[in-house]
Amino acid sequence: MSTRTRTAGASGKPPARPTRKTPAASTTPRRRARTEARLQLILLGATGFTGRQALRAALRQNPDARIAVAGRDAARLHALVASMLPPGARAPEVIVADTRDEASLRALARRGQVLFNLAGPYHATGDAVVAACIAGGAHYLDLSAETFWIQRLVCEQHDAAARAGLKIMPCAGYEALPFDLATLWAAHQLRAQAGEPCAAVTIGVTITGRPITDPRDLVSGGTAASVIELLAHDRSDCLRDMACLLPPGSPEHDAVARRNALHWLPRYDAELQTVLSPTLPGPFINPPVILRGVALAQDESLFSAAFRYQEGTAMARLLPGGGRWLPQSASRALQWAMAASVAVPLANLSASIAGPLRFQRQALRALLQRLVPRPGTGPSERALDAIGYELDVVARGARGARFRGRVVAQGHPGYRSTPEMAVCVALGLAEGRLGRTPHVGVVSPAAGLGIEAVAALGAAGVDFRTGA
Repeated sequence: MSTRTRTAGASGKPPARPTRKTPAASTTPRRRARTEARLQLILLGATGFTGRQALRAALRQNPDARIAVAGRDAARLHALVASMLPPGARAPEVIVADTRDEASLRALARRGQVLFNLAGPYHATGDAVVAACIAGGAHYLDLSAETFWIQRLVCEQHDAAARAGLKIMPCAGYEALPFDLATLWAAHQLRAQAGEPCAAVTIGVTITGRPITDPRDLVSGGTAASVIELLAHDRSDCLRDMACLLPPGSPEHDAVARRNALHWLPRYDAELQTVLSPTLPGPFINPPVILRGVALAQDESLFSAAFRYQEGTAMARLLPGGGRWLPQSASRALQWAMAASVAVPLANLSASIAGPLRFQRQALRALLQRLVPRPGTGPSERALDAIGYELDVVARGARGARFRGRVVAQGHPGYRSTPEMAVCVALGLAEGRLGRTPHVGVVSPAAGLGIEAVAALGAAGVDFRTGA
């Protein structure tokens, strides 16, 4: 089956550098092109490792979907489609576009209902892509973990996106989609079962399946690159201020920041009955996104005004048999030892982030570049399916009610589950099954997609289960 190539933008001029200026938007939602004439999903940056996995997910989940792959190199895009197109599936369209050429980005965004941006680093080129989506009437999602850049989006492009009636959803992969949705799910469960708003959520993370012996098997190249970019370019306080993504000028900022201050050292959680170490690749990615979603909800029946969010890696479930064969004292000692091996490097990261000396960041950045995979690289297909993850969720209501649940996900968190989830919600958004919430602008994934995304993610191998 052949594929067509289109070029987004036809000027013969050299690509212009992107600007951060947001195009003017009317005070009423922009009239969008007829949806039947639009592609359902555009994958921008599809030739990278995660981009290829995203195309695989789209062709698997909906072989008849109207999709396109976009990037700078038409030959590579055609080769990608030819190598991955299964028999009987609709051939994706190939569109040439350059993140450094605003005209090509605007032409690209006008073609689609949803644009999934896989072309990082986002702080360097993402502003122009988001601006093009606002001008072209396309919803947007990406895999950014660059919270300082998301803060910039909130300040500079949220209002225009809201006026256009569009949903701009950064952090729509393993960071922070399942954590964000688990928080919303727990709050809905508490309200339905006990009639109480949610006052606190704690999530313990466990990697399941094949034992992890090399950090390069766990952290994706793209996520690692985001952390490296943070060290190189972030001069905000976003890595220590978990309220950094609240609406600018929010009177609740200081109180939210104090309640949700990061734990850089291990701690014991009595409800989860495990020692929790800071989450990898960084404990500073999910909380700001989740707290923004809670603030946008503005629903006192769902979230308490004093809501608190915490997360960590559950050490108990990393022990053989969950440590049940060991005396409690021995199990706890092993958990503390394992947690320390994670927490010490992250504490050094915290010091480097906070430190005024530039060489501290440069040294840590150089170390990470040696230890983590390069963007565009990843494990074998077999390895991607041999790893999964689980989120143990404990929620407390404002008057003391408790909810316990678990999110069980198939596939490598960064390389398999991330593209499966992002494509699943993007197609749901394009088809109108998701995104029925009133929240528009720069939103958290849960705020933008709604509680319906919990059931929808079953198609991506993610199962939400009540009970311990």
